[in-house]
Amino acid sequence: MPQKVPDPRSQRGQSHRFLTILAIVLLGLLANLSTLAEIERWAKKQQPKLKRFLRLDKNKGIPHAITLARVLRKLSLEDLQQAFAEFLNAILQDTSLVAAVDGKTAKQMKDEDGEPIHMLNVFAQRYKLHLVSWSVKGDKTNEPGCLKKHLGELFEMYPCLKLLTGAAIFAQRPLLEAIQEYHRDYLVQVKDNQGKVLAKMKEVFKETPSQKPSDVKVSKKKAMSRYAACG
Repeated sequence: MPQKVPDPRSQRGQSHRFLTILAIVLLGLLANLSTLAEIERWAKKQQPKLKRFLRLDKNKGIPHAITLARVLRKLSLEDLQQAFAEFLNAILQDTSLVAAVDGKTAKQMKDEDGEPIHMLNVFAQRYKLHLVSWSVKGDKTNEPGCLKKHLGELFEMYPCLKLLTGAAIFAQRPLLEAIQEYHRDYLVQVKDNQGKVLAKMKEVFKETPSQKPSDVKVSKKKAMSRYAACG
């Protein structure tokens, strides 16, 4: 994956290899560390193990957190997400993915206008994977438009993505028609406050036989095995 991400630095004054920096940050994130300072401290403790497969400068060792930040600041989010998508596609291959779409606001981070950064995220929940994110300008109501805008990019990055799920806010005809145009499926909620949509759905499905949920309790292990078999 790192070979797909171009080094944003000039060739002069480089103290650490670009691939080493990316590898340390990636491993730190996999270790559930949320700050670069924590990643630096962790990497120093793990240096004897890391130097077995990373080329570390004997005199400088682990990059400082400030160095990590300077490099990451220059990276392209698009390049990183594309490289990650290629990595996952190589692993998942013909696996059919189901992904949930959800927007979150990073209240401790601000955009260039000083407003909280609102991101639209796509998660493959079964595999606990974050697939891609896009910045949503404005409030939460812009999420469906943001998703519609990036559908082509999303399905090109993840050809194995077959089904999108989302909250009631995504139950909008232009978006759902766009998803169908890419020959993908969707599963979204419809609430009572979406009167017109709910009324049409009741009309369409009024002749469909109804089935009550089973009262039989299934263990989590059996449920996961059935889900895996269906997948």
